[in-house]
Amino acid sequence: MSLEGIRELGRNAGAAVEHIINYAGGKVGDAYCSWTAVYILRKAGIMVPRFGKAKSWFDPAHVVWRAGQQVAGRPPPQLGDLLGYTWGYPHICHVETQVGPWGTGPSVRALGGNTGGGGALKREGEGVYQNWRLKRLVAAVANVVDNPHYTHGDLP
Repeated sequence: MSLEGIRELGRNAGAAVEHIINYAGGKVGDAYCSWTAVYILRKAGIMVPRFGKAKSWFDPAHVVWRAGQQVAGRPPPQLGDLLGYTWGYPHICHVETQVGPWGTGPSVRALGGNTGGGGALKREGEGVYQNWRLKRLVAAVANVVDNPHYTHGDLP
């Protein structure tokens, strides 16, 4: 939650944004939604790979919720899991961290980098914001809290 309120200075730039990107293993100037997820999880002690692409988080071994329903035999979404969005693209192109309970309502609280505030869900944002997200817009949820192990990615 300490990242909330960070704002870009330029496109995907500024000291605080660059700190997130560098800590997570990216290159300054990268789109940083996935680097923000890496930063949050590693700061929480969960050693996840250094994924610079949002879609990398959502492999079959980690997805617990897809297309509006829980995947059979998987736990429900929980705090710290990752929410993936497509905006009509053929794959997930944006990722945020779930910071509120999934619950039974139509929306969930999420914290994301390289996004907009006030509920805006944009391809390119201007900072790190916490927003209510409609669950119907979430393409998939990846459980990295219970299962941080991936068979690909950079794990130092």
